[in-house]
Amino acid sequence: MAKKKSNINKDAWLNTYADMITLILVFFILLYSMSTIDQEKFRLLVKAFTADPETIEQIRLMESENEEDAGQPDAEQGGIDGDLIAADIEDLEDLYQHLKKYVQENQLEEAVQVEKGEDMVFVRFMSNLFFEADRAVLKSGGKEILNYVGEALGQVEPQIKFIRIDGHTAEAGRGTNTVDNRELSTDRANAVLKYLEELYIKEPSKLMAVGYGLYRPVAPNDSEANRAKNRRVEILVAKTDSVQDELDKIYEMVDQADLAQENPNQDNPANNE
Repeated sequence: MAKKKSNINKDAWLNTYADMITLILVFFILLYSMSTIDQEKFRLLVKAFTADPETIEQIRLMESENEEDAGQPDAEQGGIDGDLIAADIEDLEDLYQHLKKYVQENQLEEAVQVEKGEDMVFVRFMSNLFFEADRAVLKSGGKEILNYVGEALGQVEPQIKFIRIDGHTAEAGRGTNTVDNRELSTDRANAVLKYLEELYIKEPSKLMAVGYGLYRPVAPNDSEANRAKNRRVEILVAKTDSVQDELDKIYEMVDQADLAQENPNQDNPANNE
């Protein structure tokens, strides 16, 4: 008699293989979710993988404590004993301290320089913070920095006479220059100006942009490191403007002269007899 053939499922191993792949995928998802220290993620994971009432209650208490802490003044965010925040800025000294602290806390000393003079605050940014090479479109990271600076500038705007944004480029290596340096520096200065004007500065007349091109270097253009120093954007904030004051006097003189020409007999008593 012929033996009966056994029905063996040769593809059964695929079920085990698929289960293993799924478990490995879940394992790596968990590793990814815990790759950064995030207490909220950790608590959610514990909730998902435990049914222990004591553990869940402990998590609930911790969440309640965090909610209470969120309602308390944060020293770092300008609480009673906190450091200066944008809303507390009243003058150029406050502005200087505010920006200086921001640079230090974010370890931007190599890319941002903040100085204070008499009735003036000066901020210098390496242009690569704001722009890609040979472009005048603000990067997202540059906008984040300008948001912080712009908020502070908005606080001192009533006390200042002008905010000037200067654009600077560097002399490129021989045979490698592909842009108009004067135009590029002007476009970059205008990009910063327009961003501040749209979001933070209420009086546009206090804003001005200047493009110096490569003609005011701060370092020799003999190396890429020095050329990087020359590619920069500077913001000058001042309480006084002697040039504008003199120009206002000239405007007034010209207006008076025009008025006299329009009314030649007004101040001549002889013509009134």
